[in-house]
Amino acid sequence: MLFLGVGAVMFTATIFIGGWVLYDQFWGNDDKDTTESEVPSFAYFHDSEILSEPQAGVSYLVEDDAGIDADLTLTAVMDWVKADDPNIWTGDWKVTVNTYNDAGLVQIKGDASTMLKETYDDVQVPYFTGDGFLETVTIDLDFT
Repeated sequence: MLFLGVGAVMFTATIFIGGWVLYDQFWGNDDKDTTESEVPSFAYFHDSEILSEPQAGVSYLVEDDAGIDADLTLTAVMDWVKADDPNIWTGDWKVTVNTYNDAGLVQIKGDASTMLKETYDDVQVPYFTGDGFLETVTIDLDFT
């Protein structure tokens, strides 16, 4: 009789915990993804006597549940650099986009503008999701 009672309690506990896990996974409140508002970025400015032009570089990470389309993102970022907003790069520059799973690393390197400011706040940079949608990510650039 004792084993029957313990078995009934264990069966009830298993059903309760399993139901709770299923409810939480499928119908529970999912926290909003805040990774896009906290984009890690790295910016540098190098002024050397060896180089004829000062160099500026930016690296930032974008993440989307649908993945990142590297080719479309590369084209969008190159168009953004060509538009020269906010006037960081002049002369020669290079853009690379590397993706892995649902994240993409975007790197922009090139000749810095002589009017380069030390910091740029809330810069909107484009990227394409794996579904083909154009999105923007907000980053802060600190050239110090």
